[in-house]
Amino acid sequence: MPTNVINVRDLEEEDVKLLESLVERLRAIRRKAKGKMTERKEGGFERSAGSWAGLIDGEELIRNIYADRLISTRPEVKL
Repeated sequence: MPTNVINVRDLEEEDVKLLESLVERLRAIRRKAKGKMTERKEGGFERSAGSWAGLIDGEELIRNIYADRLISTRPEVKL
């Protein structure tokens, strides 16, 4: 039997109702936490937009990228 299954046959009706209410509360907490995490993830990109503006010159960055592409770090092939 899986560990997350409770045999309710041996429990009183009051206990079953208590367990059902606890399970529903836990599910509500999980849904609420999941919703907050989704909001954080979705808003992160927008919040970070432009955060490096002024720290790096865009044109200089592009020049450095193209200059770095010209540098070969591989050893010369010997045939």
